Amino acid sequence: MSKYLIEFDEHSHRSLKQFIDLIESTEGIKLNELKVKDLTYCNEQIINPGHGIYIFKTDENILVVGKARTTSFTERIPKHFDIRPKAWFNRLLFITCREYFKVELTNENFLMSSRYVFENARLILINMKNAEKIDQLENILRGTTRTLNKYKKLKYDDNLILSNI
Repeated sequence: MSKYLIEFDEHSHRSLKQFIDLIESTEGIKLNELKVKDLTYCNEQIINPGHGIYIFKTDENILVVGKARTTSFTERIPKHFDIRPKAWFNRLLFITCREYFKVELTNENFLMSSRYVFENARLILINMKNAEKIDQLENILRGTTRTLNKYKKLKYDDNLILSNI
């Protein structure tokens, strides 16, 4: 098993609880060690199709659960590191400022958040061949994990079998 890549189809027989346990036990790749190549290849094998769910986490928290459905992991993940507060796709820094540090969304605080995530966060990729299930799995994980970008009103049964989504 890879330290940062989960192939959804290999685990779709699991319950939601078992899948969340798998995510929590997956080490992830340290952001300060991440290379663009790691978003396209894992263990010298192409990540095909390179779409799905990504998770940024620290030892204590899941910071962000997001999706790469219309773009690949290679295109989507780097956008999270744009340090401009008004940038469009940098939810990792936005959520880290607002929910983790609970500070204003300023240039200085985005820089602080950027340093924090590069020093402390890891990335997990969930590669999904069925693009139609990506939105649903993202909603489920945001509704059931302890992520900082949680959907507070969504609840799901821990016994839900993932192949049924």
